Amino acid sequence: MRRCRAVIFDLDDTLVQTSRIDRASILIAALTVITDARRAEAAAVRFAALLKAEPFPPSPGEMVASWRTSLWARALGGELSELAVGDAEAVQQAHDTWVAERLGRFKLSAEVRAMVRRLQSAGYTTGVLTNGSTEVQRAKVDACGACELFGAERVIVAGEHPEQKPAPSIFRTACAALGQSVESAVMVGDSLSADVAGGINAGMLATVWVKGALGDSLMKEPATAGAVERPQPTYTVGTVLELEAVLDLIN
Repeated sequence: MRRCRAVIFDLDDTLVQTSRIDRASILIAALTVITDARRAEAAAVRFAALLKAEPFPPSPGEMVASWRTSLWARALGGELSELAVGDAEAVQQAHDTWVAERLGRFKLSAEVRAMVRRLQSAGYTTGVLTNGSTEVQRAKVDACGACELFGAERVIVAGEHPEQKPAPSIFRTACAALGQSVESAVMVGDSLSADVAGGINAGMLATVWVKGALGDSLMKEPATAGAVERPQPTYTVGTVLELEAVLDLIN
């Protein structure tokens, strides 16, 4: 009898290469308001650093789009006085261009789609569990067509629930949506602290860490102090496309 009956995927930097998409779209956005390439690149680096440090507003009532527009204002900084358009217009243009470019590029590759369909044809129940707010993550889900591939009820945005990854409760919620037990499900994701630690604490059958060729996954992890060890995944892969071989080992 097959041990693994369900596979739950993270979205960002697991199914879709979000970090690569962001690097390209942030630079394009900066270039729309700063014509000098070197200065635009510097502004893009500043915005990327701000976004990594403070991706969501500190006040629960503030919209994410408003907060991220303010990050663009900080990133553009001293460049604003030399722009041809007004400051507020330039900031809004940079933000809106970034969002449009980001969502326009946010697609599931043909290879990823084919792999998921093979798993489904082989009898695996598949779903998506992604952290983040409804405002941001649902736009990504729509852009990449995840609901069409997995089924709308099997695409879980953790920000719509009381707890997000790595809380065990959200993994149980995801497994329930798939109609499977946590003991028969595998969690696949790029975050050691959210996907791997959460999957372990929830009692899932196995965790698969998508390390990534560019080291984006490690760069996103919070720093650990002293003797604190990173959670240990059951399996490590360079790309989600290696998952089928891992499932063969599990079963």
